[in-house]
Amino acid sequence: MTLSKLAKLANVSVSVVSKAFSGRDDISEHMREHVFEVAKKHGCFQQFYHARYDKPVIAVIIPEAISKYYIRYIQKLKEEIELNGYTMLLSISNFDPELIKELTNYYVVHSKVDGLIVIDENFSPSFNPADFKTAIVTISSNKYSFSGTHIVKSNVNGIHDAISYLYENGHKNIGFIGEFLTENKQKAIEKELSNFNLNIIKDWFFSSSLRFEEAGKKGIETIYSKKGEKPTAIIGAYGYITQGILSKLKELNISVPNDVSVISLNNEPSPISSEMDVSFVSSNIDNLCTMAIEILNEKMGVDNPNNTANIIDVDYSFYMGNTISKAKK
Repeated sequence: MTLSKLAKLANVSVSVVSKAFSGRDDISEHMREHVFEVAKKHGCFQQFYHARYDKPVIAVIIPEAISKYYIRYIQKLKEEIELNGYTMLLSISNFDPELIKELTNYYVVHSKVDGLIVIDENFSPSFNPADFKTAIVTISSNKYSFSGTHIVKSNVNGIHDAISYLYENGHKNIGFIGEFLTENKQKAIEKELSNFNLNIIKDWFFSSSLRFEEAGKKGIETIYSKKGEKPTAIIGAYGYITQGILSKLKELNISVPNDVSVISLNNEPSPISSEMDVSFVSSNIDNLCTMAIEILNEKMGVDNPNNTANIIDVDYSFYMGNTISKAKK
């Protein structure tokens, strides 16, 4: 079907058909509907209908939507995106680098969305972002070298302040409970303990094949089942694990913070406990999301939004809470 054939079928000029499908406002809605009706009747409506969506579209790629940590990202980004009058598209990468490439290629190269936010530690695009007009912002702990704006979340200062506070309160026996996706956090804890000349006791460091609360419970069960000295402070890799730590300690009649101090490496879900004010290293999710949308507001619509690799460092802060007390001698 051609425009001229459709025009003859609708008994109008080619110009009227063209204006109807291009969204021009110099023809009546009645005439537009007439052209559309004839096109649908002859099965060629989709062939000619290419009207652009009237709102900027922001695509968000996130590793999972199971934990409240990432759900908080989704909630805050949705709030900020809708507040600005945009439309949000959401995809889940399942921590798969190849799927991230596939999704970003679809959004940037094929769909040409206005903005893209990628929240992941393993993002490596299969294209040069500088060649495309989709404004790209990443949020991760990695300083990516490819073009685009990269918000780098760093827990180094927060972990330093947490370990420093434990050290000031006499804690030299410090343990850590994480899981297979939190190896970088364990390395950061070990590095900071070394900076304070504190021993890293392998029996007090547990990485679980489980996730969430079950990982925390299994970690406590494993650490306290071994003979010998026990840690005076335990750090949970994230809020769910910390919930499991607190639950298992309570089950074993081990008091927090009188018998052992506890710190979480993020504050999601919030609150971590309904019974105590848990000490944590803040993940600053609201701040990160607001910053990402502000950057997209500046970048969208410009000729080359990803002309350079722009790095923005954001530090996590330490919140003391009340789950830390002086270590017993």
